[in-house]
Amino acid sequence: MQIGIIVNPKSGRNKAQTLAQRCQSLLTDHSYKVLTADTAQLSISDEIWESDRLIIIGGDGTVHHALPKLIKHQIPFYHLGTGTSNLISKELGMPQKPAVAVEWIEQGGEMNLDVPTLDGVPFLIMCNFGMDAGVIHRFEQSRTKSGGFRNYIIPVTKEFFNPRPASIRVQFHDNPQEFSSSAANITIANMHSYALSINPCPNADPTDGKLDILSVPCSSTLNWSFQTNLSRLRLPIPHSQRYQSQGLDIHANKPTVVQFDGEIASTPRMPNGILKEGESITVKAGELQVRALTLSCTP
Repeated sequence: MQIGIIVNPKSGRNKAQTLAQRCQSLLTDHSYKVLTADTAQLSISDEIWESDRLIIIGGDGTVHHALPKLIKHQIPFYHLGTGTSNLISKELGMPQKPAVAVEWIEQGGEMNLDVPTLDGVPFLIMCNFGMDAGVIHRFEQSRTKSGGFRNYIIPVTKEFFNPRPASIRVQFHDNPQEFSSSAANITIANMHSYALSINPCPNADPTDGKLDILSVPCSSTLNWSFQTNLSRLRLPIPHSQRYQSQGLDIHANKPTVVQFDGEIASTPRMPNGILKEGESITVKAGELQVRALTLSCTP
C-alpha cells in the first residue's frame, strides 16, 4: 500500500515538517511505501495522487487547496492539523498525533464528506459574507511568521473600528423564500466547527447534503461583538435568521467581502474575494464529495 504525505512546510513554525518526518518514519516501519510532497513546490507530484491513503499536514488552507485533487482522485485523507484553527481535523476527530494517523490508516474505515461550491470553487467548512470575512481578509494581509491566534488581534481590531457588514439579497434554490439585509454577517456552513470557538451553525453536518445558513444583523460593531460572544457561549442570538438549503444565490447591494475555509474567497467572478455591487454569486450544497478516514466504518 502506498501512503502519500502532503506537507505545508510553513505551517506551525516548522512543526509540520517535524510531524511529516515522524509520519514517514512510522509508516516505513510498518512497511508502507511512502511518498512526500511539499506544498511550497510549484506543483504537487502527480505520483502522490496515485496513493491509497493521504496524510495532509498543515492548516485548513492546506486541505482547502487540495480539494480539487481530492475530489478527482477520491483518496481517503487524514488531516494532521498544524495551522491556526485546524477546524477540519477537529470536526472529524483527528488528533494531532502521527501514531494515531498511522492507526487510522491501518484500522480505520472511510466516510463521504459533502463538498459545497461557491461560484464553482469547492470549499469544505463554510463561507462567510460580511464582518467575519473582513477579519479573514485583514488576517491574510497581516499574517506574520509568529502564527497562532495572536495574528487575529490586529485584524479583529481593524474590523471593529472599520466594519464591512454585508448588504445582500438571498434567494434559495429549493423554496420560494428569500431575505434581504442592509447590514449583516452571513455564514453558510457545511461543518459546525468555526474559528475562535464560535459556533454559528451548531447543526451543520457535512454528510446531510444541505447547507446551514445563519444571518445575523450587525447594525454596529458592538452588536457584532455581542452576538459573536453569544455564539461562543452557545446562547441564542437575538433577531438572527436560520435556514437550511441545497443552494442559494446571493446578490450584493454594495461591495461585500467573502471568505471560505478561513481563506480569501478567490473565485472566477471575484478573484480578490470581493463580490461587487450589483453582482450575484451561487452557493451550492454537496454535489461533490471527498473521502476521509474514520475509525467508524461509514459507507
